[in-house]
This record gives sequence, C-alpha cells and structure tokens, in this order.
Amino acid sequence: MDKKSIPFDKLKFYYGIPHSHTSLSTGKSSPYESLEHARSNGLDFLIITDHNKYLSETIKEKNKEISKWEYLNKCINKFNKKHSDFLALCGFEAKSTTLGHLNILCPNTFFTGIIPDIKYLLLWLINDHTALLSINHPKNSIAKKIEFTPILDKLLCSIEVGNGIPPSTYTRYDSQFFSLLDKGFKIGAINSQDNHKLNQGDSENLTCVISHKLNKNSLLDAFKNRHIFSTESKTLKMLFSLNSTFMGGTITVDSSSKISLYLQVEDHINKISKVQFLTNQGKIIKEIKDIDLHNVKYIFEKEVSLNETWFVAKVYLNNNKEAMSSPIFVNYE
Repeated sequence: MDKKSIPFDKLKFYYGIPHSHTSLSTGKSSPYESLEHARSNGLDFLIITDHNKYLSETIKEKNKEISKWEYLNKCINKFNKKHSDFLALCGFEAKSTTLGHLNILCPNTFFTGIIPDIKYLLLWLINDHTALLSINHPKNSIAKKIEFTPILDKLLCSIEVGNGIPPSTYTRYDSQFFSLLDKGFKIGAINSQDNHKLNQGDSENLTCVISHKLNKNSLLDAFKNRHIFSTESKTLKMLFSLNSTFMGGTITVDSSSKISLYLQVEDHINKISKVQFLTNQGKIIKEIKDIDLHNVKYIFEKEVSLNETWFVAKVYLNNNKEAMSSPIFVNYE
C-alpha cells in the first residue's frame, strides 16, 4: 500500500474487537446478543473467538443437534444478512504449550485440544488457506520461547498490545510487542476486549482497520498487510508512513540516505498530549510533548541507522488513553 497510490481522503477507519467470547464457551451472552450489543455501541465489526475445546459440543437448533461451531457460523451469516453496516466474523482461541493463548481468525474449520508443537499449527493453517494467527495477552517470556521462522512470520499477523476492559482488568503489552519485532516478526498492533460478558464495546479500547470498505476479504487483507492499529479511543484516526511506504509495509533504503517519517492523528473528542516515534528495543527517536490539540500533522527526517529495522508511532491523549500504530519495516542496501 503505497502513499502515492492511495487516495487518502477515501480511506475509511473501522473500529471493532478481534477477540470476544460468548455463551458457547466461557462467555455469558449468546453470539447474537453479543453482535447486537457491539453494533448498538457503534462498532463496525466483531470477531467471536470462543475457546476451541467447546466447539465440538452439540447444541439444539430447530430440533436438530449441530456442533457449536456450525451454530456459531449460522449466527454469523444470519447477522450479516440482516445488517449491511456491520461485519460479524468468527474464529477460535486455542492454547499452546509455548506461545500461550492464540486466536485463529476466520478459518474454514476448527480443531480441539492444546497445541503441543507450533509446527503442527502451522501445517493446519497452511491447509486451511484463509486463517490468520494472532497472539493473545502475551507473557513476558514470549520472545524467549518463540523461534523465528519464515513460515510462522508469514502466518502470524498481529499481537495484542492491549487486552481487557477498563476500568476492570486491562493490560498493555508494549514491551512484548517490541521484543517480537526485534526478533524479526512482521506483526501488527491490535487491541482486544476479550469479552466474557455482554459488554462488547462498552469501553473504547479497540482495533482500528484502515480499508476502503468493510467486508470479510477487506478486513483479512488489512490484517495481513498490518493496516491496523491499537487505540483506546474510538474517535482517534491515525495515518503513519515512512518515505512513500504506508503503515505495515516494508521499504528498502540506501544505507547512506535519510528517511522521512510522517504522522497524522486526529481525535475530535480527546486532545492529543504527546506523540512518540520508536524503533528497536522500544527506543524513542523523537518525542513531541505538550501538544494539547485535536489534530496533529508531523514530519521529520533522520539519518538512517542500520540497527533500526522497524518504526512505530505512539500517541498519548490527555485522558491517559493511548494508541499504537503497526510498524513500518526497513531493509538496507
């Protein structure tokens, strides 16, 4: 996605939750109730990701016993047919022995049980053809336990940099995000409410998808290309680029040249107090403080440094809310 080829004024920002549970597993509300609640709160999408060990259980639907997975997909299809202004999708959450809890987003089918070896999961994902992999509420040790491979890097699309529902339990995972970027993983930043009650969208910590339209293929493309960002304000919009490369992309630059980073942020409700540009090991390379504005456009040039292989932008709002861009990756020649 190149800045020169994008009509920026035609970009749309869609806000939703990529990690949520229903009464089909450990949640309290039914799939349909959850979707209705998310839509009534002004969200644009919800991905229901119930725990996989429950999905082979059966449920009665129209005097017929069907699996919970089949029932969930019927609910998703029914809701999407009824509402053209909202996108309902499903996936499932699975536990692995090395990487903790993972979300498998938009697969064709599901599996049960704990993942004993990540290699088995990668084979399953390859055979599924459409599913994407995301890391949930990562542990501090995740960078030590995960081994970089090109196949895993290709299938792993995102990591939660925020999880939970303020003012209840809510955790940020900036350091875990940065540590995986340092290992070479090209992953995007998302925020999930991990709902277990009927509270989808009651708080504003959300994932924003930047796309031209809202449908399944567009959303999957946005996740694959990391045209996504984490935000704790549903009125915040962010555009981030490096030279002519849009957020999520990879650029190759001359090792003796300069690079230009551009950030545009606006939030008509909350004022922006500070913005930062960060690189490897979470190092802050530029910080602008005491902004106190609803709209910020900032551009700066810097000499390249061969040990800086990724860049992200972080936004701080006056009410202590934050937003984190997905990275832009740099190769040198």
